[in-house]
Order: sequence, then C-alpha cells, then structure tokens
Amino acid sequence: MGTNKMTFGDRVKKAIGIEGSTKEVVGPMLSYNATNIATSGAGYFFSLYYIPFLVYVEGLSAAQVGLIILIKSIWDAITDPIMGVITDRTHSRFGKHRVYIMFSAVPFSIAYFMTWYSFGLSNSMNSQAVMWYYIAAYLFYSTMTTVLLVPHTAMLPELAPEYFLRTQYNSVGYLMNSAGMVPTFILATIVLNFVRPERWSVGSFFGSVAGAFTHSLDPETIPKSSYFAVGLTLAIAYLVPIFITAAKCKEPSSLRTQFAPFDGGYVFREYKQVFRNKAFRQYFTISILYAFALGFYNNSKIFLLRELTDTYQLYGLINIIAGVFEASGFPLNYAITKKYGKQKCSWITTPFYLAALAIALFLTTPKTPGARTVTIVLVMIHTVLYNFGLSGIGFTNNNNYPDVTDVDELITGRRREGVIATFSSFIKKVAHGVMGMFVLTGLEWFGVSTSGRKNATQMAGAIPEGKHAYELFGSAFNSEFGIKLFSAAIPIVCIVFCLIALRKFTMTKADHTMIRAAIAVKKKYGAVLLTDEQIRTCEQIAGQKWANMWISQQAEGATPVPLETDETGAYLILKEKTETVKEEATV
Repeated sequence: MGTNKMTFGDRVKKAIGIEGSTKEVVGPMLSYNATNIATSGAGYFFSLYYIPFLVYVEGLSAAQVGLIILIKSIWDAITDPIMGVITDRTHSRFGKHRVYIMFSAVPFSIAYFMTWYSFGLSNSMNSQAVMWYYIAAYLFYSTMTTVLLVPHTAMLPELAPEYFLRTQYNSVGYLMNSAGMVPTFILATIVLNFVRPERWSVGSFFGSVAGAFTHSLDPETIPKSSYFAVGLTLAIAYLVPIFITAAKCKEPSSLRTQFAPFDGGYVFREYKQVFRNKAFRQYFTISILYAFALGFYNNSKIFLLRELTDTYQLYGLINIIAGVFEASGFPLNYAITKKYGKQKCSWITTPFYLAALAIALFLTTPKTPGARTVTIVLVMIHTVLYNFGLSGIGFTNNNNYPDVTDVDELITGRRREGVIATFSSFIKKVAHGVMGMFVLTGLEWFGVSTSGRKNATQMAGAIPEGKHAYELFGSAFNSEFGIKLFSAAIPIVCIVFCLIALRKFTMTKADHTMIRAAIAVKKKYGAVLLTDEQIRTCEQIAGQKWANMWISQQAEGATPVPLETDETGAYLILKEKTETVKEEATV
C-alpha cells in the first residue's frame, strides 16, 4: 500500500495554516509580502532609534524633533490622498499598482539613507540648519514610502478576493514583518556596536554580535559614523525584497481601464464618497484610535525607559522580548480568526495590552538596588504583556481593510483600492506625526529634559522658564507624571474606545461573501435579485438605502438574477466569463 508523505513545504504550510498549492497560492503570497521585509524593517528601526538619534546624537531638542515629525505628517496628509487617486487611475501594462513598486525601490532606499546622515551639516553646531535638513530628508523618505506603500496595500483586494484568502495573505504578511524587523534589529545593533575605529577587530565583532542580544548602548556614546553605516547597510539590503515583489507579483494590465473625467474637484469627491461607506467609517474610527494609542506610547517609550525607569541599557533585550511576544500572538490570532471571524482575537488579547499599560502607571525611578531589580522585572512583564496584547487588535485592523473595498464597490460600482488603501498608511503616518509633535513638546512642558546630552547644538528648549506644567500647576505635574500620562494613561483611553468602535463592526464572512456574490452577478447580468434579508444586510453594512447604491441599479433590458448556492447553502461567486468559485459561507 502506498503512503502519502507530506513534503517539507506541506509541513510548513500546515504549521502556519496556509491552504492551497505552493505555486498558485503560497508563491504569490510570499512575493507580495516580500516588500513587508523592507517597510517593516525600516519602520521598526525608525521607531527604536530615530528619536534618540535626533535628540542624543544630532543634538536637537525634543520639541524640534516633534516639529520634524509634525511637518512630515502634514506632508502625508497631502501626498497620500493624491497617491491613492493616482494609482486608481493608472494605465500600465504592468497593472495599476505594481508599476509604482517597480520604480520606487531605488529612490526609497536613497531617501532612507538620507534620514540617517546629514553630510557633515550637524558639525556646524547650528541646530536650525540640522533640523531643516532632517525635515527635507524625512519628507523625501515619506514621499517614497507613500509611492511604495499605497499601491502595495491597494493590490491586496485584487490578488486575494476571497474572505479567508485575505486573512492568509495578511498572516504571511505578519511573518514577513518579523522577517524584516528581527534581522534589522540584530544587524543594526551589531553595526552600531562594531563600526567604531577603536573596535575594529575580529574579537570586537563577535562581542558586537553578543551585544545585539544582551544590551544596548547609551545613544550618547554612539558616533555618527555608526548611524551612517547602519543607514547605508539597511538601504542596500531593503532593495532586494522590493525587487522581488516587483518581479514576481503579477497584476493584470490596466491599459484598457476606463476612468471618470478628472477635474479640480475629483480628489475631494473621491474621498468624500469613501465616507458614505458605513463599514469604512467604522474601520477608520478603529484605525485612528489604534494608531493614536501606538503613537502616544511609541513617542514616549524611549523616555519611559531612559528618564523614568533608567533601564535603557536593557533596550536591546527589551526589544528582542517585544518582537518574540508580538510574534507569539500570531498563531493564536490566526486560529481564532479562522474559526470565529476577524474581530474575536481582539477581545481575547487586548486585556493583556491594557494590563501592560496599567503596570506602566506604577513604574518609578529606582532608588536602591532592590528597587532597581523590581523595576527591571516590571519593565520585562510590561514588555511581554504589551506586545502579546497588541498583536490581536493589530491583526483585526489589518484584516478588516480589504473587505471595506468590496463594500465600497457595492455602493459605487468601482474598484477603488488605491483611495481606500491610502487610509491604511495615511492614518498610521499622520497619527504618528501629530502624536510626535504633541507628545514630545508635551513631555518638554512637563519637564522631561535632554539638556545634559553631550552633542547638543542648541540648549534652548521650546518651553520658556516659568511656563512648565510643574511651575504652573504644582510639583505633582512633573516629568514622571508626563511620561506616565503619554505612555500609559492616554493609550488606555484610546484602546477602550477602539474596542467600543470594534463592537459596531459586525460584518461576518457570510455577509462579505454575499456582497461579493451580488457584485459578481450584477456585473455579469446587469441586475441582481436579492431577498429582503440580503437587502437589509447590505443596507446595514453600507449605511445606505438600497435604492441609493449601485448594486440596486438595473442595466437597460436586464433581468434581475438571484444569487446561486450549492447543495450546502454556500454562495457561488461568479468569475469572469462563465466560471464560478465556491466560498465557504452559508446563506
């Protein structure tokens, strides 16, 4: 008797829950998500080191850094919506989205390098000149990130039209995020330790490798040459995964696509139309609250560790633990999503996130060796709970986005992945920028000071003497209060409201499959006939009356056709021509 032996590839697919052939399903998933290695790695290194780099190495004040981040977010508010419209209206034999991935790789890498090197300008000891250089470099990098990320995000609904297939794509995306973040962190830490003239030896290299896992250098001790080396190394490394996506991820030609006439008000009308979609409004609310929670925490984390708990020397170890436990939530979130839908995992893991923030409220500066040990243990527990808890709501948020595009098509009759994808990157970047300015200036107002930094080019801060919070309202409103407010208290409020908003996002797999089936029938026959219950579902999800939506309109001479189901009650979604595909969602 023969035996069916599983190949190594089959074992890997089973382990991570991926269904389908390697050639037709897994290969395209890996090709599409290769770009995640570059974007997640670049973004992760930014989140860890960019504020310390600008403050402690380049000598800018916290308020100056906040201004850099704010200006960048304003620029995003202009460029992201424009890019969304551009990619939706692109004629190219490479497809509407892939063409931008192809041509943005090299400029993206150049821009990334420029954000870590000022070409000697910082030696002038003129903080204003340094600030404006990094504003220009950051805007260049932000623009190229927009050109890369908006089309990349917009490709997903086309590449993965089915409800659960999108979850699989996003699941592989999470794995590729880790494949970008972990090597970036290790490589960057090694380079920051090793690229120093006094350490150029074989022994120091191996010491640097060990240091990547055990400790982090004080930012004031890291020379600018080390950041130059890191920026150049990562910029070159990130070219490879972007080129893989551009070369291997195929997309239909858009040369024959017809677009509505373009005029001065086109962009405004496109984005105004998006907000008619109730599912999008819910997704937007969830995303902005989630992004605010992350923005407050991420912009104050460095000060929580360095100024409040004095545990920055463990920064490397803390971030390794953070990466491990955020990744550890993926198998659980994937399994829960597959069995119970896309919202359930948030309700299971988010309490851990809230517990982590609650712990941060009780952290203090250790005064004795015993207190220091307790503080370190609490910081580690906080890190574990925070990153495990964060994984669920992040997973839900990313998985909800593609389904919103189908609801938009239900209303408008058009595929507008670019316009909707804009908000996936736009929300994150603008929230980060606004929070950066607000948090960093706010921390300076509460008295968090970096005036002792060795590389300071200008000691004056944004807050004049006599105007700090503790001077105006009393000693209780000091730096410790400010750090806890921004890193814990406000994020707790944001996430609680985020969960409340998530309760209202009720679209299920069955609802989504019915919507896609209705759209397919309407496109094929010119009219679709739905039951009263199906119509009510469409109205409830879209937030529009049936008569006001594209799906209700009938082409001239068309006869409405009902949705087809098989013997199990599963919807049959019509594809091009006469093909159908079964999705596992019952009526």
